[in-house]
Amino acid sequence: MNFNPALIISALSGVIYVITGWLMQRYPPKKINDLYGYRTKRSKKSQKHWEFAQIESAKHLKQAGYYCLLSCAPYMLLEFDVSHIWIAMSFVTLIPFISIIQTEKALKNRFEV
Repeated sequence: MNFNPALIISALSGVIYVITGWLMQRYPPKKINDLYGYRTKRSKKSQKHWEFAQIESAKHLKQAGYYCLLSCAPYMLLEFDVSHIWIAMSFVTLIPFISIIQTEKALKNRFEV
């Protein structure tokens, strides 16, 4: 069995994102702070914004983790190539930004309609 670093990158990142999302769902920060939780200008506008953002961001972060885990499938089937590492690193780096965009969009739709 060949060692494929791209598989490890995708799987480990996916697990980390899922666990982080689960922890944020299970133990969300109760009050607005600068240390823990989903902290953006929009999420800090009020306590209602904050609470909604924590739930929403945790959901999207878990989804990002599942997508990373799903992206492992091609690496299990393909022979190792150096380009796979770059693809995996790009994917696991960009996917959290999609989570941020989705959370900000949800905040905007919920509170600024």
